[in-house]
Amino acid sequence: MQSPSLYLFLLVAISAVLAAPAEDTAAAQPQCPPSSIETHLLSNGKKYYFHKKWVDHEDAKRFCKRNNMRLPILDTREELDVVHATALNISGVAWWVDASDVGREPGQFRWGNGQELPLNSSLWFKEENQPNSFGPGKKTCVVFSTFYAKHLWDESCRGTNFAVCQANDGC
Repeated sequence: MQSPSLYLFLLVAISAVLAAPAEDTAAAQPQCPPSSIETHLLSNGKKYYFHKKWVDHEDAKRFCKRNNMRLPILDTREELDVVHATALNISGVAWWVDASDVGREPGQFRWGNGQELPLNSSLWFKEENQPNSFGPGKKTCVVFSTFYAKHLWDESCRGTNFAVCQANDGC
């Protein structure tokens, strides 16, 4: 006859196996935009969607997220140049990116990944004294413009511009 402790041990072991979370194979797959969204594969190896509707910064973020994308972090000259070149062929407007001073002191810009976007960055359009729209009580977000040089501008997050959405890696 088997001991009750052996049965108890087996019961606990089986319960632990059944309670363990199954390996989620869907988590390994990136969330990609729906097939109705036509993304552009650019020379940097990343895919972007150029949303040609006037939206404020929050609506731009929501649109990208709803379609399994995000506003891009264009924190190098190379990234900005690549995306700017395609946007320029689409429309001469300003395009939202993932940077702002929201939730911080005025002018303390950060990218969506938390990396600082310093006021003295060469990415700002210095010939137009950019950034220059931030101040106490203002929520200031960042765009790049295809009207002028390949640089960043700051503007009210409530303003309306077009949006660039970046697809997740692996899409």
